[in-house]
Amino acid sequence: MWDDDEAVLEIPVTDAGTVLTLTEADAVATTLTVGELRAAFRAEGLLLLLDVEGDDELEDAEDIEEALGAADAELSDPEQDLIDEDLFAPHPVQIAVFSHRGPFAGRMLAQLNRVAVDHMESGAWSLVRFASEESTTAGIGSAAEMPVIELNRVAGGGDWFEITTPGGLHLFWPDAQRATEPVLDLDAITVPETQAICRALLSDGDGSREELIELAAHSVLDVDAAHRALRPEALGGIVGLRAREEAFLAAFGLPAELIAGAFEEPHLPVRRFERTGWARAIGDTLVGGLGEMTPLTRRDRPFARLGAALRSKPLIAAALSVAELSGGILLSRRAGAGRFFGILLISDAIGDLIIAEVRRRRR
Repeated sequence: MWDDDEAVLEIPVTDAGTVLTLTEADAVATTLTVGELRAAFRAEGLLLLLDVEGDDELEDAEDIEEALGAADAELSDPEQDLIDEDLFAPHPVQIAVFSHRGPFAGRMLAQLNRVAVDHMESGAWSLVRFASEESTTAGIGSAAEMPVIELNRVAGGGDWFEITTPGGLHLFWPDAQRATEPVLDLDAITVPETQAICRALLSDGDGSREELIELAAHSVLDVDAAHRALRPEALGGIVGLRAREEAFLAAFGLPAELIAGAFEEPHLPVRRFERTGWARAIGDTLVGGLGEMTPLTRRDRPFARLGAALRSKPLIAAALSVAELSGGILLSRRAGAGRFFGILLISDAIGDLIIAEVRRRRR
């Protein structure tokens, strides 16, 4: 891929420091060394810098001197344009985070990132959206809330995914290879084994498929669909950045309406959380109850259903709180541990009654 006077090339290099080449008989050879390839480039007036771990020849004095000389000549050019300060100006990143987390995550992210956060749900999945020019966090999820799939969209390109599972963090750049063009005519290779090797190097050479397989060990993922969204467009990859990102998200089984909500105004009910300060956030969390903190995959469990039922029927919840208060008063009149637990019941009952009243007023 050419970029002004530079080109980014994918060159297959073995661990032994040799380059994979094709012979006239379409066989794979490993006789060319990295040093010889660099010398061939230099003979044509080109500087080759290979990003190869442990490549000592990268520190060759002649290469460094040539690179620094070219840089000095460019900087000393009186006709060179001044540095564009806009390149270093902060640009907002549009962030969309998919997970099995409830509204509690949206409230906490608004506080942590000091931004307004939109939260929406579809089935067992949720989406929170926000924008920021500063470093942000997608929050920490429990195993039941993972995977946490974060899409970061940047004006002008450079979008990336951050996927967090119990197995760790994985990063993917959906537009990194979009403009990659093969320099080999694969159909012209006469040896089937060699053709298969070259196709694999072009489509899998960046190692993304191996990382997707590792990711699939800890989450539901269609590896083939996700890999196609990352492959170069010229090699059968999906055309268009948004289409690639949508396909990558769909490979996790995300609902289509949530995926659309990451790019445009959603057609789902949206809750907006503003930064209100930690005291107000904690109070709102108490009013929201455990239901807002329960992973969406566990909302059908008995305890979660009981909590939802009590929130929907405040009179029953108040009656239970009064009964708890009465029991606490009786226990508090006893000596020893009974008195301690009685006080705890009284405190909990009073707190529940206050929360129930706040909920009633907000309705």
